[in-house]
Amino acid sequence: MARLDNVTRDQLKPEDQQFFDEISGSRGSVRGPYGVLLHSPKLAARVAHTGTHVRFDFDWPESLKETVILATAREIRSQYEFTAHARLARLAGASESTIKALADGTAPEGLSGDEELVVRYTQQLLRDHKITDATYQAVVDRFGVEDTVNLTGLIGHYLLVGQILAAFEVELAPDMTPELVL
Repeated sequence: MARLDNVTRDQLKPEDQQFFDEISGSRGSVRGPYGVLLHSPKLAARVAHTGTHVRFDFDWPESLKETVILATAREIRSQYEFTAHARLARLAGASESTIKALADGTAPEGLSGDEELVVRYTQQLLRDHKITDATYQAVVDRFGVEDTVNLTGLIGHYLLVGQILAAFEVELAPDMTPELVL
């Protein structure tokens, strides 16, 4: 059972309702981590703003960004985050084999090219809390410094989101089927 209920727009002070509207406007609704984060409206707005940058403004193929998000969710065992983004990964064109390898925990085995590189980078950062010089240099050589910073910010953002989901035990919505193999 979730530790906190989702905040509705009407529960917010009038001056904080803009944050609800901004989050709903950029994501289509307020759910998952943002329903909980709105217990602190200004924090919710700042997290959403960072999320908007790394998800929507970061100029990378959507399927590659979703692969990074799935790899992050896998590493922190976030069922909600993985399940929500598996659907988005499919819509963005990520292959079923990539999603399955991430869900099963076998990736980066079976991946190649950019997918293998960003999953390896994500895993090293979250498992080892450091990135080897070889992996770092490969990412910088492939994507440049700015996109390496954005990639790291993408991982960090979804690490934060996953921790919010875990701390407040946010449950899957009734229409969601768990996809992460735990």
